Amino acid sequence: MEKTKILLVSDGGVTPDLMQKLFELEQYGAEVTMVKDMDVHSIDLITDRMHLLECEGIQAAPTFRPLLDVCQDKDIICVHITSINREVIDACRNLKVVACMRGGIENVDLPALTERGIKCINSPWRSAHAVADFTVGMMIAESKNIARSHKAIFEGKWRKVYTNQTYIHDMRTRTAGVIGCGHIGSRVIERLVPFGCRILVYDPFKSLEEVKRLGYDAVTLEELLRESDFVTLHLRYSEKTDKFFGSKEFAQMKPTAYFINIARAGIVDTDALLHALETKSIGGAAIDVFDVEPLPSDSPFLKLDNVTLTAHLAGTSSDTMRNSVEIAFDDLKNYLQGKPMLNVCN
Repeated sequence: MEKTKILLVSDGGVTPDLMQKLFELEQYGAEVTMVKDMDVHSIDLITDRMHLLECEGIQAAPTFRPLLDVCQDKDIICVHITSINREVIDACRNLKVVACMRGGIENVDLPALTERGIKCINSPWRSAHAVADFTVGMMIAESKNIARSHKAIFEGKWRKVYTNQTYIHDMRTRTAGVIGCGHIGSRVIERLVPFGCRILVYDPFKSLEEVKRLGYDAVTLEELLRESDFVTLHLRYSEKTDKFFGSKEFAQMKPTAYFINIARAGIVDTDALLHALETKSIGGAAIDVFDVEPLPSDSPFLKLDNVTLTAHLAGTSSDTMRNSVEIAFDDLKNYLQGKPMLNVCN
């Protein structure tokens, strides 16, 4: 029987060492080879590529030219951030599956794959644990002034009084509003439960009944905004979620509530967020994602005393990349054994 030919394309994130796991697919009838995409050989180049893809689309990202020389006879191609664009797809004669080992698939031309009947799978929860950990950390850092105290000490100050002095509370007495209960939102909820806080959940892509069936306290967006002391966003950016959260939503929040965005900047109207913080119509914010990254030195965010800012770090974890490979491995093993793949995108 002819073997299924699998090509692995490693980079500076999903490294050749991590990719070694996928060579175990050979015991299921595969022939596995690997190349390294030297155009994205480091984490900073990968971060730049991700930002380019999110802002300008797959057409803005270059083709890894050596891939065209080795992809023609492959049945499966596994990539992390390397582009699987129409040029690459057209160069393949036998392609049946593309494994994109990311939560998103911005580096894959999904319509072109679908036209050819080629399946695309991804690793949807690869960074979910890391982002959920980070989210709760940001809630605590902002409400307990951890980052501000750290900064003050390095400046030679022993600061004891902060803007939110009158509304610093124990987590167990607070209400957390989680918007989006998918891979990340559900894990944020899991982490909040032991704190003893009340948790309200709204998901724009699920009915209240669906959210309730998941075991959550399902509410409308209006109720969540009105009652929550923390509002945290966990939605994927798309045309449907562009500027999902704006002036109307900030106006409905408590003046002592904290807004957390670890998802994508485009989901939030940045001008509305800045206005809410500058006028103190909300209590504070913790933000990991921005319209322009790195954050410019003249950014209005840098003039505020009621924000905690981080440099798009939420998904950063050695485990994230390992998870990517393990999720892809399980799905491709299913494929080779004639079983359904679990993370099909088209």
